[in-house]
Amino acid sequence: MAKGDHIYIQQLPHTHHGIDCGDDSVIHFGKSQGGIICRISKNEFASGNKINVKEYGKCYSDDAVVRRAKGRLAEKGYDLFSNNCEHFAYWCKTGKYKSEQVAQAQGGVAGLVQGSAIGAGTKFATKIATEAAIKSADPISKVLINVGLKQAPAVAGKAAAGIVGVGGIASGLAADFIVGKILEDDETLTEREREARKNGRIAGQVASTIGGFGGGIAAVTVGGSAAVAAAVAAPAVLGIAIGLGAYHLLKGE
Repeated sequence: MAKGDHIYIQQLPHTHHGIDCGDDSVIHFGKSQGGIICRISKNEFASGNKINVKEYGKCYSDDAVVRRAKGRLAEKGYDLFSNNCEHFAYWCKTGKYKSEQVAQAQGGVAGLVQGSAIGAGTKFATKIATEAAIKSADPISKVLINVGLKQAPAVAGKAAAGIVGVGGIASGLAADFIVGKILEDDETLTEREREARKNGRIAGQVASTIGGFGGGIAAVTVGGSAAVAAAVAAPAVLGIAIGLGAYHLLKGE
């Protein structure tokens, strides 16, 4: 850790962020201090947790980062979705407002909305399609799969290929949207991070396509509402789980 670093701690289920001033103090958006940007000791900021450093590609100099943070001391207006501690730290480093936590939450909501547009869900069919992926998925993937795919559709009888095809396409698009939202590119990220995100997006698109073909063949062959629902859900399940899984694997996590 050094002067001008964007630092953060893990406080389940979220992370808390601030700017290292280089003198054993941190400037952060103190929600517990009444939602005011303030300066506290590094020990108080850590609260017994490990302090991590967020790496950047293109960003301001260390002195400029601290100067920007100091310039906002005593500012109010904390908002969880548009002006939280991560937004503040990211702005100090880059001049942009961004929060990975909010992006992940938005991705989950987007998945739910996209799924709702496809049709009504059945727990049994979703379980068939997602069980294997959930076992191997990282925590973020699990949340998105469980939330977004509860809306996976079920249609009765042996599937007409058109029904499976349309549902699978919508499901795949939902997966691409979610993965793309979470793994969107940004020049302020490190090259390693950008490359991992790029390959994660590609892996998700490939997986959702494969899931669509495989699920459709299985549904038409086996038949039944559960098989059809699994076929429609498969592109999203594979796209999300493999896309995010590939990203974390390439990052070395």
